[in-house]
Amino acid sequence: MEAVEFFLINGQTCIRRNGVSRPLTPRDRDAVEFMLRNMEQCFPSTVNRLREWAAESMPNKRFFEYRMVDRFIRCNFGEADFLYPDVENGMFHFEEVRCPLRGICKDEGIICKPKFQVPLPDEEGKAVTLYSRGLTANEIARIMRKSVKTIKNQLGNAAKRLGLSRTRDLIKVFSIYNITLWD
Repeated sequence: MEAVEFFLINGQTCIRRNGVSRPLTPRDRDAVEFMLRNMEQCFPSTVNRLREWAAESMPNKRFFEYRMVDRFIRCNFGEADFLYPDVENGMFHFEEVRCPLRGICKDEGIICKPKFQVPLPDEEGKAVTLYSRGLTANEIARIMRKSVKTIKNQLGNAAKRLGLSRTRDLIKVFSIYNITLWD
């Protein structure tokens, strides 16, 4: 999906793509499906909570999915800043959304400000954490006492698990979502 900005106007979630702004609706299947796919991959506990929250809408699958995505957008991308796209190259750029329930909402840290869940085995997680800090495969191999080939394979496998096309994108993902899997 191309670069997208989400924002709220008079309580309505809007989407801006290709320079055109308009309300987001359940008919925006490409946007809803894209968001849901990425949410499921990166934030499975968020999606589980949203399914509980929107359960009454489940008989209408399209509206059910739209409601989950709409709530996720409201809690994480609702500001109209236009400085950086909220979604770009498949990456979410979360915003600090003003909310009267900040600090007391039971869904804070689950739906809003969710924690990125990285489905990586321990050794891959260690290698990626070091790589995201700027170390080379040779340096990581020395620290982890593994061959350079093993480290490169681990980084490549991690990128594939996270749906990334390039190993270098691991640095961006770990930086944007502030992920550390090893100290």
